[in-house]
Amino acid sequence: MRVLVSSAALAAAALVAPAADCAFLPSGRVALGANYWASHAATEMWRKWDAGVVDGDLRVLAENGLRILRVFPNWADFQPIHACFLSGDDFDKVYETRLFDAEEPLPDTPCGRAGVDERMVERFEEFCDLAEKHGIRLIVPLLTGQMTFRNYIPPALANRNPFSDPYALMWEGRYLECMVSRLKAKKAIVAWESGNEARILGKSENAFQSEAWLRYVHQAIRCADPSRPVIGVDGLNISREEKWPSAMNAALSDYVTTHPYGFWGNAYNDDFLSVRSLTFAAAQTYALEQIAGKPAFVEEHGSRRQEQTNRRGVAEYMRGMLWNAWALDCRAMLWWCAYDQTGMTIAPYNWRQPCVELGIFRRDRTPYPAADVVRKFAALQDALPFAALPKAKTDAVVLTTDSDVVYSSYILARQAGIMPRFASPEEKLPEADCYFLPDALGRAYLTIERWEELKAKVRAGATLYLSWNDTFLDSMEEVGGIEVVHRQQTGGSDVCDFGDFSLTFDYSVRRRFNALAAETLAKNQNGDGVFFRNRYGKGTVYVFAYNFEKTCYAASGKYEGDAWKVWAKVLPVERIAKAGDKNVFVSEHCFGEGRCGLLVVNNSGRPYAGAPVLKDGWRVNKALTDEPALAKWGDGKLTLAPCSGVLLMVEKASR
Repeated sequence: MRVLVSSAALAAAALVAPAADCAFLPSGRVALGANYWASHAATEMWRKWDAGVVDGDLRVLAENGLRILRVFPNWADFQPIHACFLSGDDFDKVYETRLFDAEEPLPDTPCGRAGVDERMVERFEEFCDLAEKHGIRLIVPLLTGQMTFRNYIPPALANRNPFSDPYALMWEGRYLECMVSRLKAKKAIVAWESGNEARILGKSENAFQSEAWLRYVHQAIRCADPSRPVIGVDGLNISREEKWPSAMNAALSDYVTTHPYGFWGNAYNDDFLSVRSLTFAAAQTYALEQIAGKPAFVEEHGSRRQEQTNRRGVAEYMRGMLWNAWALDCRAMLWWCAYDQTGMTIAPYNWRQPCVELGIFRRDRTPYPAADVVRKFAALQDALPFAALPKAKTDAVVLTTDSDVVYSSYILARQAGIMPRFASPEEKLPEADCYFLPDALGRAYLTIERWEELKAKVRAGATLYLSWNDTFLDSMEEVGGIEVVHRQQTGGSDVCDFGDFSLTFDYSVRRRFNALAAETLAKNQNGDGVFFRNRYGKGTVYVFAYNFEKTCYAASGKYEGDAWKVWAKVLPVERIAKAGDKNVFVSEHCFGEGRCGLLVVNNSGRPYAGAPVLKDGWRVNKALTDEPALAKWGDGKLTLAPCSGVLLMVEKASR
């Protein structure tokens, strides 16, 4: 069943979440950290508490620039409640709730009444003191049930849906109130969170249930501690038809997050050190912030090293990913995880699903090369000569509800020199001079009102591009100046001639169009028009016959060619500097008064050597980087090692 979240409901939800505390993760910098389980015991760290081991772990992390940790009170350990049932006809009714496997009566204390183990809370308090000692800030996901393919649910709540069962909800509320009230005095804690990937603690039936649960949990946290930000559940879920829509999540939260593991989808269809992989985490987080309207950060990110590359490759990837995160103001990156979890026979680490070599340190705290990358990038952030890097200048709005289309559009846009901004076609459209509607499937999620709004913007002078995918937006004969005359469900490929270049595109549906008022800009090998331009009011509409943004992302090798040139035809962009290489991205971050930062990232496993072309009147004053041996600027020439970056500080000469 599809469930839509109304705009009125979202507006009411917004009243719950205060403005984000910008001191937590300020814009313009990248805080660096990790998700943490103790090196000696992983998810059993609270049962097997060893303050000496934890102290050593935190010391090593702090020395290497990881100053923010996400740390998990294992829900089953912290609330070890057991349900005692009646017999006979009332066999399914809970008569009493007791504590521990020994089924001790609940003590008449704040912890006892909440079914919380006092000893565990004391250990967590000691952990907070150790973190403060090492200058480490903490994010605390409270209902940490889901972890590494296993649910750590209190025994009394086993097989109950935590999103809907009244008995479960009652104990969740008591637990949250107890934990937050007890721990809020700890200075090291800077943010609360409902839980780790709480959206999969159980099964949500629809978006109504998701909102009701998240509202209940966040209000319980805020009632106990209104001073700290509350982080929403993870994920980019653009459409209101999702069970955990990003708009709802953001309305109830101060920050939103991504857990961008590329091995679950198509992000790693190309080499691990390719533009597709290197931009994935940052592009997802960037789009989430723009679509949700709340600050976003990379809360979990990691790689299954043996599946993708060697240890040196992970380090190179880390460097490129961090530079992209900074360019897109992703605010923080927390790696999964701090330490490897090898050599453990406890569940779930001896199950077949988990990878246990995900750390940037071995279990004995020996650093992998990626740890050195983090340390140097942290040093760069600490030494910046300004408070924050301004947000990048954007050129066009991309409208889509498909996350794969988000990632693909981001790559194509940046290769074309365009800095995109993402928006949901279900919401009010941002003001822009150019709109891209890639993979316009059906009505492209545009309501009648939104389509009329978009048409009005084009009639007033904006540019619109859409790539066709059985599109049935009304008035396309007038808007696009074309009509469909043939459709056949068959696969194949077309070679398309654009005059100054040619491209080959795959398709699963063959279509032929008639140009009515539109100008034909490209044809296939059969002479059929495939790329059209039409005047609509004061604006311009481009229609492309292939939804290549979607199909490129599903395949491999598509971003090594010239597909980006289609987008460049729609919107040629003038930049302060051009690198001359489609995978060397340049973003502009303007401070005002003729001063800008040009953040240049080599999104390739190949080195770059070139002479970036600067617009007349601009000059480079300084080059800032994390690893001077890998990024060099001098005499107008720039060299970048694979997956490296540099910030060129430029100014416009006064006349």
